[in-house]
Amino acid sequence: GKGGIGKSTTSSNLSAAASTLGVKVMQIGCDPKSDSVVTLMQGRIIRTILAQMDIKGYSKESIMEVIEEGFNGIMCAEAGGPKPGAGCAGKGVAIALDLLKTHGITEEYDIDLAVYDVLGDVVCGGFAMP
Repeated sequence: GKGGIGKSTTSSNLSAAASTLGVKVMQIGCDPKSDSVVTLMQGRIIRTILAQMDIKGYSKESIMEVIEEGFNGIMCAEAGGPKPGAGCAGKGVAIALDLLKTHGITEEYDIDLAVYDVLGDVVCGGFAMP
């Protein structure tokens, strides 16, 4: 969807509401701006999966280092992306999501509900509006 219409706010509120019902939630930000979980992290920006890959590689342990616990036990992750004009945002998000799946991260944290906060307008092999 269009930027600024409340996708991240809605995702965070959904995650928060589910967590208060005893659901084990993970919210995964899929926007190169990497600000999806900022409200769940009390205003703090967390390191992205792609940034971590650049520093420490692709291992499960490396990826788990950037998954942080936020509001009410919600596990928070940001996929990240290239700097504007430097690459395809959709491809970066796809790589990060593939790593989460390959390493069984949602199973590792015993997640009941994974909330993916995605944009609807990345066109180079990532996401597209319906």
